[in-house]
Amino acid sequence: MSNPKLRAILIDDEPMALTSMERMLAKYCPQVEVVGKTINPEEAVKLINDTGPDVLFLDIAMPKMDGFTLLKQIDDTNVQVIFITAYDEYALQAFKTAAADYLLKPVDKDELIKAVDKVSQLLESDTAQNYIANLFESLQSNKNNTSIGLPTMEGLDFVKTDAIIYCHSDGNYTEIFLNDKRKFLVTRKIKFMEEKLDASQFVRVHNSYLINLNYVEKYIKGRGGTVIMSNGDSIPVSVRKKNDFLDSF
Repeated sequence: MSNPKLRAILIDDEPMALTSMERMLAKYCPQVEVVGKTINPEEAVKLINDTGPDVLFLDIAMPKMDGFTLLKQIDDTNVQVIFITAYDEYALQAFKTAAADYLLKPVDKDELIKAVDKVSQLLESDTAQNYIANLFESLQSNKNNTSIGLPTMEGLDFVKTDAIIYCHSDGNYTEIFLNDKRKFLVTRKIKFMEEKLDASQFVRVHNSYLINLNYVEKYIKGRGGTVIMSNGDSIPVSVRKKNDFLDSF
């Protein structure tokens, strides 16, 4: 008796990447049946909820909705996920233990075969239960001492959360200032960063600023006041946020 097919959905904002993955699966992993594919993350949510696949081949960095945000919107918490990314293993430490597996672009056929075999084994075991919930629990537990993926115009940049001095809102974007003088422009609002970072370490002192308390050098009194950060930058404190900031120490 042949093994049942693994029903898969492919999600990647690059059409050529979708085509390549489908061809590789057909050639090297005949046990996988592609039941859907899309370049649109919003369409993917409906597709997943409607078809109930066994496994997702999911690109992490997509412009409209990243892979993690997509997973939060699906109904099936037992579907397995193989992340697809162009970033190296070092950058993936923040979530490598949480995924069923991940593949680096360009995808290697041997790594693809191993990832599919791993998913098959997981689906036959009890560990498949509540997979998505367990994934996010694992990511959350690692949040304070690992890297965070910053969605930029080019894709994702991974940095240590402890290296972030402060975040500055720039409309629908956010500037991230690091302790090595690097700066990133993130394609998300500052609320995104506030939700991703540890609330005991990062405090919103103004509608436009989220600061790392570990880098505060001085507070200057005023109606709201001003914070001087370790890099010398002056950050305004709003009247409404003043007490919350002072209570953090």
